[in-house]
Amino acid sequence: MKFNKIRKCNAGRKSTAALTFACLSGLTALGLTACSDNELDSTNSGQNGAAVTFQVTTADKQAQQAAKANPALAMTRAGFAEQLKMQGLTPEDLATRKIDIPGNSKYCLIESTVAGIDDDLTNANAAGTRANVTTTATLGKFSAIAYRGTSATSISTTPWFYNAEVNADGTLANTQLWSWSEPYARFYAVYPQVTTSYSKLTLAPSTNTSTPYVNIEVEPGVQNQKDLMTACSGTTPVHYATLGTAPAVPLQFQHAMTAIRFKIGDRLSGTHKITKIEIVGAKSKGKFTLPSSVQATSGASFNSAWSDVNTPATFTLDGISVNTSGHVNETIVGKDDDNFTFYMIPQSAVGIKVKVYFDNQASPAIVAPFTGTWKAGTTKTYALSQSATNLAYTFTATSGTVATSDDGATTTYQVTSYVDDDSQHRQVKWKVVGYDADGDGNFSMSEKPAWLRSLDGEGGTSTNDVESHTATFNTNERNLLKERNEAMQNAKPASSYNLSNSSGASAIQNTANCYVIDAPGTYRIPLVYGNAIKNGATNSAAYTGTTAVVNLPGYTEDLALHTFVDHADQPITSPYINVQNSTKPATQAELIWSDVAGIVTNATVTGSGQSSFLEFTVNKNQLVNGNAVIAVKNASGTVMWSWHLWFTPKSSLDKIAMTSDGQTYNFTSDNLGWKYTSWWGGTKDRTVVVKLEQQAEFGTKKEATVTLTQKKGKDERIGYGNLYQWGRKDPMPGTDDLHPAGYRFNDGYQIVGDTQADIANADNQARMATRTIGLSIKEPGVMLPKVGGGKLSWTIRQYVNLWSAMNDNFVGSTRNGTKTIYDPSPAGFKVPDAHAFKDFSLTGADWNNGYTFIANNNKTIYFQAGGYRNSDNGTLGLQGSYGLYWTSEPKLEGSGKPGYAFRALSKSGELKFPFANSNDFGSAGYGYGVRPVAE
Repeated sequence: MKFNKIRKCNAGRKSTAALTFACLSGLTALGLTACSDNELDSTNSGQNGAAVTFQVTTADKQAQQAAKANPALAMTRAGFAEQLKMQGLTPEDLATRKIDIPGNSKYCLIESTVAGIDDDLTNANAAGTRANVTTTATLGKFSAIAYRGTSATSISTTPWFYNAEVNADGTLANTQLWSWSEPYARFYAVYPQVTTSYSKLTLAPSTNTSTPYVNIEVEPGVQNQKDLMTACSGTTPVHYATLGTAPAVPLQFQHAMTAIRFKIGDRLSGTHKITKIEIVGAKSKGKFTLPSSVQATSGASFNSAWSDVNTPATFTLDGISVNTSGHVNETIVGKDDDNFTFYMIPQSAVGIKVKVYFDNQASPAIVAPFTGTWKAGTTKTYALSQSATNLAYTFTATSGTVATSDDGATTTYQVTSYVDDDSQHRQVKWKVVGYDADGDGNFSMSEKPAWLRSLDGEGGTSTNDVESHTATFNTNERNLLKERNEAMQNAKPASSYNLSNSSGASAIQNTANCYVIDAPGTYRIPLVYGNAIKNGATNSAAYTGTTAVVNLPGYTEDLALHTFVDHADQPITSPYINVQNSTKPATQAELIWSDVAGIVTNATVTGSGQSSFLEFTVNKNQLVNGNAVIAVKNASGTVMWSWHLWFTPKSSLDKIAMTSDGQTYNFTSDNLGWKYTSWWGGTKDRTVVVKLEQQAEFGTKKEATVTLTQKKGKDERIGYGNLYQWGRKDPMPGTDDLHPAGYRFNDGYQIVGDTQADIANADNQARMATRTIGLSIKEPGVMLPKVGGGKLSWTIRQYVNLWSAMNDNFVGSTRNGTKTIYDPSPAGFKVPDAHAFKDFSLTGADWNNGYTFIANNNKTIYFQAGGYRNSDNGTLGLQGSYGLYWTSEPKLEGSGKPGYAFRALSKSGELKFPFANSNDFGSAGYGYGVRPVAE
């Protein structure tokens, strides 16, 4: 890695985390004497044999890496100040300064300082300099000094070797062997190698008895100047601890000089050629005391190692021809694009001047004084610039169009940034300085939203006043169905989970005909009739109906069901299926139909009596939003009861309050058995305001903002729900794509005609008598057509209380009805009464394959348009365009005929809820949706 290489850089303030540390501890205990015979260590040669080699690094690079890894030195102002303190610097030392030129108001210098001479500042493509900045790649031979002793506290003052030649790879030109009798040593180094052929770099004499040092005289021509570096192995002596194995000898080199560079500033106008630069009055000679340690936390100034700094001189960079308008913000370059760096002895810059010559003129065009102090191990850059007089800056930004919601969507925005002065019109750089994503008017770089994938960089570098730039966005769409399915698949698997218990425990708490499942695993359902167990006790009210007899003119039968019946049309006397049928219990299980292939397997019946359970497995890989109907059968294969398994998040049962006809109804969040086939949404338009700042050198920087907006994703809801014949407990699928396909319309029943002869026919009478509630229980996968013979429902008796146990009328007057064992709703919910939909309104409603209504407290509730199944042939119709919902209350229609019920209808632009129109669609034999409400 390079120690440094000069690159293009702006005149604005720069700082890095590079830390340049000095080894300042004196070697007061070390005397320098002539190399003795022990240089080759002829004594005890049998104990030697391991050659000395060096591991060459840079202390400032190691310190930089350590600082980056230290959270305590995070790049806050306080943290940065602490880093600088370690180097004997303050933030003020690095402040950008304008240096006015006495008697010349047209030009000025802009001074910027960087801590360290570090490769982080380099242009990777810059050419090599003739005043070389030393790197590990260009490091040549250097000089080394060593002292050794019998212990760490008794290092000899006589050099082991002195000004020894070391190759670039860290090996000594003349091998030196470690001594087992003197196994402790300290090492020092100077680069470039000190030789007698170069008189401007000398070491203290070997007889020197104090701290070693080096004298340097800076060459007047920048092309010949040296990048003086020194190194030490540290205050702790290196220990030769293992016989025959040489220890690592680290040499951490540090730059001892101050690097001085010049560049063309942002405002240097005109078409002149810079042909020479002189630094006048800087002291050329000095003594540098070699450090003995890297003091990473001492805060000592590396400048204190310099002394006897004297002899002012002039230092020259000539032989160049740099166009002032063609190299804006570039360092001064010479022949073959060489970069030039002055290496000066650290000193006060007061009294030193720079002279800049244009166009080979004999007199300088610019004569400017330096200020401040040149500190060791830092880089000063002076930008030759034009004063702010008569400069007119323009900076504006225009926001782009709204981006689409797609992943990778883009929008373009325009930025205009230029300056006019007395002789030039040119573009000016700008950069992003903050984001406001929450609309509070505060900007910060940390507020850049994750959904803004990228901006295509900063600008002001082209030849156009107006630049187009691109912003790229991440997707603003949510596949809510995918999220729903993945959440269920990734949920913790259940194990023998009792669906009638809120925690899955074995106790039977609340039973129902529908159970919600939102995780894979194994499940159990107690063999109980519907909701016949409630709060852990027998709920006989669910299967004991109204005590009043309900008659209609023309009907001889009682239309109230007083005791609800099982599959054999026998009155239910026990909530437990295998207690009710103790002689012919349920012993088998069967999956009747499912709209998801392979989701339920291993169905079986376990236990006996009231401890009988239906058990089954829900498979993770097949678990998606959907439905299944599963049944238990006796040994003869007769279905005795069945349950609807609804695979959906429990959020489908979240309660949403709607007030209607003076009562608050808490609806579920979804239609019963709703299955999404496509669901996108849950997003909204999103905006971020980006603040841009023009990079002018003086005065208040101009700012502009760009507003970037991305549309919300598509809002699409497509799916279907289960459909129910009024009064039946079992759902019919809202699709014909089933696995297994255990659903059909009719079981071969021939509808009886409505003439008196048809009704009086004995065969027809017998046929109609088979159309019982028990038949509907035994055939959960069959949609039953109307009975005929004046009977419009699917059952021969037009019962008024199948879903509301105590209802005794056809006018919808029963409110807060009692849930029955035939109610298809999950535990805690029931089919709503006839008043639940009365006060729905299109005000604020939005149609999207169903209506989103405004509910209480300004919340929203979505009613899917699930369509229907036709009672004449069982076909599906109007899915996505009509929402049709049963209530629990029967009603008479036409000329007072039973076999109908109060229902609600919605379609785009229209609502027909109970009491509004009594003749829409058909009888209780139709399959409509159910939207449960909380009990």
